[in-house]
Amino acid sequence: MLERYGHGGDLTTAESLYGLPADGFLDFSSNMNPFGPPGAVGKLLAERWRELARYPDPAVRELRRTLAEKYGIPEASILVGNGAAELIDLTVRALKPGSVGLARPSFSEYEEAVRKIGGGIVDIPLSPDNGFALSETALRQAAASADMLLLGHPNNPTGKMADPAMLHRLVQDRIPLVLDEAFVDFAPDEQAVSLIRLASATKGLYVLRSMTKFYAIPGIRLGFMVAHPEEIQAMKELQVPWSVNTMAQWIGQAVLAEREYAERTRRWLADERPRLVQGLQSLGLHVFPSDVNFLLVSIPESLGVDVKTLQSRMGQLGVLIRDASLFPGLNDSYFRVAVRLREDNETLITCLAQALRINGEPAAHKALPAETEPSGTPKSGDSAPLAPTIMFQGTSSDAGKSILTTALCRILLQDGWQVAPFKSQNMSLNSYVTPDGKEIGRAQGMQADACRIAATTDMNPILLKPKKDMVSQVVVHGKPLRDYDARAYREKYLGEAQEIVKEALVRMRRRYDVVVIEGAGSPAEVNLKDRDIVNMRLAGWADAPVLLIADIDRGGVFASLVGTLDILTPEERDRVKGFVINKFRGDVSLLKPGLDWLERRTGKPVLGVIPYLPDLGLEDEDSASLDAKRPSGPKREGQVDVAVLRLPRLSNFTDFDPLFEEPDVHIRYVSGVSDWGEPDAVIIPGSKNTVDDLKYLRESGLEACIRRHVQEGGRLIGICAGYQMLGRRLLDPERIESDTGELPGIGLFPSETTFTPDKRTERVSGSANWPGAGSGALPVEGYEIHMGRTVFVEDVRRPFSIRIHDAPELAASYHEDGAMSEDGKVWGTYVHGILHNDELRRTWINEIRADQDWPPLEGQLRFHSKREAAFDRLADHVRSHLDMARIYAMIEGSDEGSGNE
Repeated sequence: MLERYGHGGDLTTAESLYGLPADGFLDFSSNMNPFGPPGAVGKLLAERWRELARYPDPAVRELRRTLAEKYGIPEASILVGNGAAELIDLTVRALKPGSVGLARPSFSEYEEAVRKIGGGIVDIPLSPDNGFALSETALRQAAASADMLLLGHPNNPTGKMADPAMLHRLVQDRIPLVLDEAFVDFAPDEQAVSLIRLASATKGLYVLRSMTKFYAIPGIRLGFMVAHPEEIQAMKELQVPWSVNTMAQWIGQAVLAEREYAERTRRWLADERPRLVQGLQSLGLHVFPSDVNFLLVSIPESLGVDVKTLQSRMGQLGVLIRDASLFPGLNDSYFRVAVRLREDNETLITCLAQALRINGEPAAHKALPAETEPSGTPKSGDSAPLAPTIMFQGTSSDAGKSILTTALCRILLQDGWQVAPFKSQNMSLNSYVTPDGKEIGRAQGMQADACRIAATTDMNPILLKPKKDMVSQVVVHGKPLRDYDARAYREKYLGEAQEIVKEALVRMRRRYDVVVIEGAGSPAEVNLKDRDIVNMRLAGWADAPVLLIADIDRGGVFASLVGTLDILTPEERDRVKGFVINKFRGDVSLLKPGLDWLERRTGKPVLGVIPYLPDLGLEDEDSASLDAKRPSGPKREGQVDVAVLRLPRLSNFTDFDPLFEEPDVHIRYVSGVSDWGEPDAVIIPGSKNTVDDLKYLRESGLEACIRRHVQEGGRLIGICAGYQMLGRRLLDPERIESDTGELPGIGLFPSETTFTPDKRTERVSGSANWPGAGSGALPVEGYEIHMGRTVFVEDVRRPFSIRIHDAPELAASYHEDGAMSEDGKVWGTYVHGILHNDELRRTWINEIRADQDWPPLEGQLRFHSKREAAFDRLADHVRSHLDMARIYAMIEGSDEGSGNE
């Protein structure tokens, strides 16, 4: 049956072959843009579905007009079709060639289209010796005996572009030429290498384009052809009526406007393709040069495996590659892979090493019995390499689950394991943006950093962001789904969420040596247990031994542990392998009688008593921990006083963590007028509900304090929502944030912010044109998470020049961000983490010092280095107080009753 699994992206066949659900695979066999469809696609589907009751425009006028404007060609030269496949077939039927020159290898559908009309094939052999480059001599020889040439530009499967100058010479010599430019959008110089403009005015030249690959919309089926208007008219007469549906026409127009998406894709590819090439070559594979988003690879004989065997082994690991031996001209040593996002590419290399039997299988990837796979997940056979797991649960919120998960992640990393964190569902307003622009809980981002791996949404597939009492925005795999109240979420969505969690967990267990799982709240919440997806039911799906944590600082530690255990079912109690008592202060010998009693009473060991570790220097997940972030004592001489407004819906409060580490800064949270004091600087932070929190500032009297502070020459920062509040108006016509359609802002900047359903989540970097920075430019990086769009009705100083993270240094990729008053004392930005930039932070603090006539201090704090040291300090601390021998026995499945036997 394997020979039937040939076409890229055939997930249905893969399901039946390998026993995994379709969305359980990492698909490298299909060459789609890994960023997925642009955001405009989702918006269209949500907003215009009722219009599907209308017939589509049979002439596709609006989309053709948009294409004509984009490429500077006449509308009459454009024919839109149902994907490139229809246009290939249509071209061959219209031209009726007796024979066609085809490169070997090339896309098999070319030959199928020619065979359908009874045409013959003239081979144009390509050689691996020169990287499968097209030879002009070979093309001309084929053209001498063929009615036309049909070529991929770039070629599929080699990824090689044809020499544009050579193609121009063939056209000048009136050689009929059909060019399939399905992947040319991925080329950095698309406009220079494409022959679209020439085709619009030249008879005998036909250029085909697919829009589905670059914009990741294969389910829509959309492509277009450019040729001389007379030849386009002939094609139209053969085309099936209503070939292009309404939704495809709308989406085609929308994605063509996504310039930032296009630039981001090309920047990503320029960086990621060479990394993947290097990884494949490190396995002894031969990789052929490619100009686009896929690579042709050959397997040396010395590795002793053919492509079908390799494809089967990879499929069992949940990774799909394309069997390139199915392309005429290639043998069973060739396969093709797409270039995907960084972590997926790293997974590909890891699984290829295993499938090629390079260095054997990793010891931690031992097979678990099929019956221990997560309930509801299709079995993949006894050999499925599901990694072991271990789980921290707590007797309450803020017991220390996140920080102990972080500690164990770093300990395992130090000991040579490929480790990753997992939390099925997180409720937090303190979020983290992954490298591909998705949103997860801050704790899982921090834990990924502790593992020194890129964070992905599989680490936290469900994120709940409270907006108001009993209502949260539900974020699924990093993108907002919708707002739910607590009852509706529990009754209508938890069933679907359960499957999302299971699938993400399986993917994590296939990619890493061990997965450290964090629970949420308490497993003893009897009113929630029947639909639990975060604690004991999750532990069962993961077959995870559980360590139950209690915070001794809260008091009643023994009662909370015994009471929690008593509420659990017998099966759940068996899964608890021991206790960890956290945040202990004092002499542990005085606790010993209680520990002995606890072990006798429950039959469970105490695996560690973790002393309180002050001044850890790692971020907190929830605002419940903000009370611990109080200044140690009163403001000292020589310290500047920074007040952060503690908004009711405060989010991303880790923006200010570096200020707690600066020796000359006294930072505090302000909730009302009574604790305003006399700050030197004030920060209005991010919020999950800008409108309601601005109302709070107004009603509490804090807005008046802000205005007075600025009038008296004080310094003020607004970050994200705080930045929006500093403008003149907040507009919410669709009632996204609240029931208020319009609200006056604080009015310090001439800006207006309109809230829209689409959410911007990006990692960004760039520079700050700063008045007190000498040369005026400081490097900055951070991330954006916001739903509002801000425009300025008057000119204003824009201090930040920002681009999407990892973009090349191209001026066109930058956009202006933020605003600043003429004296530089008031500024705002959408960039979270702006104060994590050491040079900018120290420059700003020294400006406040100058206001006091104090000399500047040289920057000594390097926050990122200090954070990395904090991970190691935490790991060393926990390692010395936790029974690591028992922990390893649980992970490796040798601990009695561990659940991994």
